[in-house]
Amino acid sequence: MADTVKVFAHRGDSALFAENTRAAFAHALAIGAHGIETDIQLSADGHPVCWHDTTVDRTSNGRGPVRDHSLDELRELDVCSWKYPASTLPSQYGTSSNQLMTLDELTKMLFEADRPVELALEMKISDGNEHQIAECIVDWLQRWGWDPDSGTLGGATSQVSLSVMSFSLKALAVVETAVPAARLCPLFSTKNREALQIGKPSWHGPDQLLGPSVGWVSRYESVVKSWLAAGRTLRIWTVETEQQLRRIQRLGIQQVTVNDPAWALQYLKEQTPNLHYIHRVYRRIRSMIPSLGRRNP
Repeated sequence: MADTVKVFAHRGDSALFAENTRAAFAHALAIGAHGIETDIQLSADGHPVCWHDTTVDRTSNGRGPVRDHSLDELRELDVCSWKYPASTLPSQYGTSSNQLMTLDELTKMLFEADRPVELALEMKISDGNEHQIAECIVDWLQRWGWDPDSGTLGGATSQVSLSVMSFSLKALAVVETAVPAARLCPLFSTKNREALQIGKPSWHGPDQLLGPSVGWVSRYESVVKSWLAAGRTLRIWTVETEQQLRRIQRLGIQQVTVNDPAWALQYLKEQTPNLHYIHRVYRRIRSMIPSLGRRNP
């Protein structure tokens, strides 16, 4: 059972503010999320922007593919009113005109937080653009002083760490030239049975940090237990209920991605004293019964 679970804010605090916007990221940092998860798409002029969908339709007042819009054109879109009235945005979280975030702007925000925080960056792949987006990420790493040994941006003493995620093993393979395997996270949903090969000779991809969905964990709990026993780190997405959090704690899963980081942080804070108590009792029982846990000959 894990004493602590690292909480990643899914597209920022996307329960309260429009996803992947300045307000969502700033609020997640303000309330103490351990990490920020974001999605990266490329604009028509090659800028990495924080955007989940392949089109702008759902989360803005625009239409069409993200990649058909230049960065300037994306900045002209209203990306927050569909979720949160722009007129009531807290002043410290910007204005309606600067809610679109580039990857560089988000990186700068993480440094300005002046505390340990991890950026979980998901490369969104579409129409075979694995190499284009992965090479863009490698270029970004170089600009921001990536230190592969420490896994941090800005040098070995930086407080901003990084992991790179994708549903595409091809994209992760391109980034692997710059990012250690321990910092690469393959993502998979319930429908992805390929992940059952992780740890076997037939698996060709990073396997130290894994990103299964909540549904995948529920369906293949025995496999999850074997991964944890082998020392792998799991980052589960997207956790939304106390029942899911309880299962994660019971299994000893180390990381969760949530839409509502304030809720998850509070729940885990309330549960931690109980976990410590259980561990103390268990250790005391073990000391009283030395043979506990041993198999009979």
